[in-house]
Amino acid sequence: MTAPETATDADAVDATDPVADELRDPHKFTARFLHPDKYPVLQRTGLLPADLVGLEAAMAGTDEAALHGYRAEFAREVHSAVSGLSPDAASRLPFRPGEVVVALGDSITDDSLSWAHQLQAYLDRHRPDDGIRVVNAGITGHTTQEAIARIDRLIALGPDWVIQLLGTNDARRHGAARVQMQSIGETRRNLALLAELVAAETGATLVSMTPPPVIEADADAWVPFHSERITWRETDVAAIAEAVRQQATILVDVHRVFLDHATTTRAALLLPDGVHPTVAGQRLILEVLLDTLTKPAQLDGELRLEGEDNHDDRESPATT
Repeated sequence: MTAPETATDADAVDATDPVADELRDPHKFTARFLHPDKYPVLQRTGLLPADLVGLEAAMAGTDEAALHGYRAEFAREVHSAVSGLSPDAASRLPFRPGEVVVALGDSITDDSLSWAHQLQAYLDRHRPDDGIRVVNAGITGHTTQEAIARIDRLIALGPDWVIQLLGTNDARRHGAARVQMQSIGETRRNLALLAELVAAETGATLVSMTPPPVIEADADAWVPFHSERITWRETDVAAIAEAVRQQATILVDVHRVFLDHATTTRAALLLPDGVHPTVAGQRLILEVLLDTLTKPAQLDGELRLEGEDNHDDRESPATT
C-alpha cells in the first residue's frame, strides 16, 4: 500500500471520534507510514537514519522540528495502547533475553503505531531487563516479491525471530482494468521462497500472520486511492490469507479474528480507507499474536502455534 493520505478536512473532524482523531493532522498521519531510513536503496548507500530526517520531514510535508514532535507523540500513543494489556502473556512468550525479533511487512507494519511498535512497548513494560529488541522492517507499499528482493537487509539485522505480515499489496488492483499486483500463484511461490530464505540465510524462527480483511466500499470511496487508481477486493485478500494458512508452520490468523468481529465493530478496527488498521486494530493484531505465541501445540510432528480457530472458547491472556 502507498501511504494512506487523509482526505479529511481537519476542521470537520469529530473530536469525540477516536478514528477521526487519527486523521486530524494530515502531516502527522503521513509521517506514520513513511520511513525512508528503511528503504533498501538508501540503506545500501550507507546513509544513517539521522542523515534522512530532512527527507522524511519533506515527504510528510512538514519540517524536522514538527517531525520530532510527531515521533514523541507516536511513542506516547504506542505506550498508551498497550497500557491496558495484561502482563500475564509476557513471561510465557518464547522470546529469550537478548533476542532480535524482526517484523517483516508492508504499511500495516511500517505504521509508527503498529503492532510491532506495540510489541516492543509491551516487552519494555513487562520484561524490561531482558533486552529483547523488536526491529520494524515494514515498508509501505511492499509486496511479498519486494520482501524477497530485500533479503540482504533482513539478514543484516541478525534476527532470531521473523514475524511476517505480508500480502495486502499482492492483492492491490490498479487502473480501470483493476489488474492485480500479483497473482495468487505468484504469492504462494513468494511465501514459500521467503520461508526458505529465512531458514537458510538467518536460521530464525518464522511466524506467519495472515493479512487483515479489507472493507471494499471504503477502499473504493477513498479519494487518495482514486488518484492513484488503486483499490482492493476482499476475495483477493481472503485467498492470500488462505495461502498463508496452508504454508505457515507457525500461524497467527489475524484475518480470521478480524472477520469474527461484527461489521460495525470491524469498521472501528480499520481506518476510513478500508485497508489500514486503526490504533485499536493494531492492538488487536498484537493481542492475537500474544495469544497465539503463548499457546503452543504439536501438530504433525512440528511446532505449530494455533491461531484463533477456537478463540471464542478461551479468554485471551493479552487483555484485561
